[in-house]
Amino acid sequence: GILKMDVTTNFDMEAVEKSNYMRIKNNGNVKLTDFIYISSDFINPFNIAKASVNFTPQQIILNQFNATIGKTDISATGTLQDVIGFVVSKKDLKGNLSLTSNVFSVNDFMSDDKPSEENSPKSKSPIKVPSFLDCTITADAKAVIYDNLQLKNMKGKMIIKDEKVTLENVSSSLFGGIISVNGNVSTKEVTPTFSMDLGMNTFDISESFNGMDLLKTLAPIANIVQGKMNSTIKISGNLNEEFTPDLKSVSGNVVAQLLSQNIDPKNSPILNTLAGQLNFIDINKLNLQDIKTHLSFENGKVNLKPFTLKYNDIDITIGGTHGFDKSMDYEVTFNVPGKYLGNEVTSLLAKMSKEDVSKVKVPITANITGNFSKPIVKTDYKKTVTNLTSQLIDYNKLKDKGSSILNNLIKVPTQQTDTTATKTTTTTTTPKVDVTKPKEAVDNLVKNKLNTLLSGKKKQKDTVN
Repeated sequence: GILKMDVTTNFDMEAVEKSNYMRIKNNGNVKLTDFIYISSDFINPFNIAKASVNFTPQQIILNQFNATIGKTDISATGTLQDVIGFVVSKKDLKGNLSLTSNVFSVNDFMSDDKPSEENSPKSKSPIKVPSFLDCTITADAKAVIYDNLQLKNMKGKMIIKDEKVTLENVSSSLFGGIISVNGNVSTKEVTPTFSMDLGMNTFDISESFNGMDLLKTLAPIANIVQGKMNSTIKISGNLNEEFTPDLKSVSGNVVAQLLSQNIDPKNSPILNTLAGQLNFIDINKLNLQDIKTHLSFENGKVNLKPFTLKYNDIDITIGGTHGFDKSMDYEVTFNVPGKYLGNEVTSLLAKMSKEDVSKVKVPITANITGNFSKPIVKTDYKKTVTNLTSQLIDYNKLKDKGSSILNNLIKVPTQQTDTTATKTTTTTTTPKVDVTKPKEAVDNLVKNKLNTLLSGKKKQKDTVN
């Protein structure tokens, strides 16, 4: 490359150490063109097409900086402070920069390890945030490539200090929606760490859960949902050598709201297995509109707080846990009206009033274990239907007998006194009723039986605290 310099400088070490700019004489300019820098610090050569810098006693003004490395192009302007102190006395390099880019690929800034053996292949080492930088960068990039993600129209602020990058109000287009990011990445320790708050607005559900390993791990079944969602994610943990989250170390929580009711279960072993055991539900017609879910995760396990969705007049409650290894332990409870439970139940319900029929609902529980590719589904469907049928038969028998059951079911308490002794005995059967009103008495007995029938609901187990 070609370097042109016209710089005059005059300073003493005490002035530099105390940042006494009145005693620092620093004036001039530097221009650099067609400069190529090759180093093991970068996989690709770093090409500086043009750079123009003006020197003042207080700071260096970057008037122009145009460079490329790999797929990445960078244009920057701004100011740098304490450059002389940085060069001669190991002071931090401070500055404020404005950076623009058409394409910014994070992979272009990976370094190459020196091979341990002469013929061993090169391997990438993690990005290291320079310890000497203390600067703020306002960035505007049309496309940012990170891992396998391509973010568009990325804007925001990066604060670099103490081997940490802090992101403030960073936003980008991704998966058909908008993502906002606030958080930090630190490389100060041997193992890099991160902590992020992510806001996801109108994301394409299937595309995002298939494109991000983290989301795929948190909710493996979500890829069957077609449509949009809003979500907030709080997450922290370690970064691996590829500078992506180490899933074994992450913890946090997710709140998501589905904005779509379309579902495509054909590629879901779980839903197909579940539908095969329950003939009263069509999985394709599940209503997911405005469903809100809450996840928390730590130590490789995801907890789903129970939530309820509807299928016609059936309430479905889902809750449980699964591991990052795809193992799972979920419970799904269907609160099912009796009219869906087969011809025998339906014929028995036909003898009841519409009001009473509307009250007959029973919980059917499905326990889902195994893993997402080979689920094990066990339900109490047959047992529940058998119990309900028995109770309905008992109820209808009682109702059909009418007032003729009074003599057998209603006995008035009487006292009998043994005339040959002082002992008195009392015989009591059912609670005292008014036998002068037989119809009301029978109705009350039938209602009591109905209440027994309706109160037979099993307590639902709360699978997630």
